[in-house]
Formats: sequence, C-alpha cells, structure tokens
Amino acid sequence: MKTILMPTDFSKTANNAADYAAEIAKLTNAKLILLHVFHVPMVASDIPVVMPSIEELERDCMKQLTAFEKILHAKHGKNILIEKKAVLGFVIDEVRDIVSSKKVDLIVMGITGQGMLSELIGTNATGVVKNIDCPTLVVPHNAKFNKVHNIALACDYESISDSPAYKKIKMFLEMFKANLMIFNVVEPSAKPIFETAFSESRIKNVFEDIKYSVYFPENDDPVAGINDFVDKHNVDMLIMIPQKHNFLAHMFQQTNTKKVAFHTHVPLLAIHE
Repeated sequence: MKTILMPTDFSKTANNAADYAAEIAKLTNAKLILLHVFHVPMVASDIPVVMPSIEELERDCMKQLTAFEKILHAKHGKNILIEKKAVLGFVIDEVRDIVSSKKVDLIVMGITGQGMLSELIGTNATGVVKNIDCPTLVVPHNAKFNKVHNIALACDYESISDSPAYKKIKMFLEMFKANLMIFNVVEPSAKPIFETAFSESRIKNVFEDIKYSVYFPENDDPVAGINDFVDKHNVDMLIMIPQKHNFLAHMFQQTNTKKVAFHTHVPLLAIHE
C-alpha cells in the first residue's frame, strides 16, 4: 500500500472517512491524497452578481484543504505524508484520472444514511465502485477506526478463483492481520452440501496461509442476510466484489436502514475482479 485517495466535500461524513483513511495511511506508511472537486456556482437571479473566477475558487478550496491537513496531522501525527488537490470537474472523472496518474492503491469515501446528502454521496460512491478499477473503502458516517480483527467476504463460493481480486483481498488480510470469514447467503429452502456448494481445494489454493472459516447463513433477503451475519459475527469490515453482486449499486442508494448494504458501523470494501 503506497497511495490512498480520499475525496472530500468537507462534510462531517467525509471528515470521518478521512480519519479512517489517515489511520490506514499511518498503518501502512502510505501517502494520503486529499481531493476536493469543485464546481462553478450557478446563480439564478435577475440581479447582476460578481462570480468568482476558477482561480479564486481553486485558491479557496486549497485553503480549506490546507486547514484540513493541519487538523489531520494534529489528530493522527505529522508523519503522515499528505498531498492536496483541488480541481474543477466531476467527482468520478477526477477520481479516475488521479487513480491512473498517481497509481492509487485504495480509495476511501464516506457515506451517510440520511437525507439528500445520502443520495448525493451514495451516487458518487456507487459510481466510483462501479466504474473505477481500484479497491474502494466506503466508510459509514459513524464508523471509527479500530484494529480490524474480522473481515467478512460476501460471495458465491463457486465464483472464488485465483483472480486479481482475491489476491488484493489477501493483501488487505495481511495488512490488517485479520481473520477471514467467507459466507454465502442462501435461501432457507436450500440445503447446501459442503462438497457441492464449493470446492474446498479451490478455497485452500486461493487463501493458502490465511486463517479462514466458511458459513451458509439462511435468509430470503440477501441484504438482510448480510446485515445479520455482520451483527452475529462481530465483523469489522465487509468485502464484496461488485461484478458478483448486481444488487450492490441498489443497496448503496437505499435510505431505509433495513435495506442498507452494510451496518452504520462497518466499512464496506469493494474490489473489482
């Protein structure tokens, strides 16, 4: 882990995610890039208004980033290397450009569960997860960084393979020195048999030298099944592979807490195949 990207809109939710990103940067000695994407304000008025120039907007944003950098250094230590970028554009486009140009290893984004801010941030987070090939950690608004003991991988056992996604999962497991719980939510009517549900040898090959356990929680609703599993097994971080879960984007945008893909205290790490 060398470079972490943290898009921020200076909201409380983003500030909390930045605390999480800073702690990971400190743990891994990675550089933390703070990114603020701004827009030219639109004013609907018959009265003439003097609009700030793009240069002035950029300077104001950089002042905010500098002030935020000082706050992060005061809270998490001055040894964290922080780079600041304020750019005019759209979040997903600018994140994609920086991921490519800076060789970003991890994107950290905040998400909340209430109101219009949820829809806005949720849309950006979903867009990043769906469209940018970089591990993305989505941090709920009240999740605090603590030692990660248990990481749960929600997946279809038959999809497990020695692909780049699973190699990245191993990297995060080793980074956090965490236990791995692999689970597949099944319908109560289904009675999975160990030998036919997945190949034991395949999992052993993919996660060799990793401590793991496997589960078949039963639930008619896969979202509720994931939430129940997180609660019952003291999960600290949930991993999903978007291509394997076409309901992931839908869950990101839910405002009903019963339908949210992850609990308010558990970050979600999305990793592409």
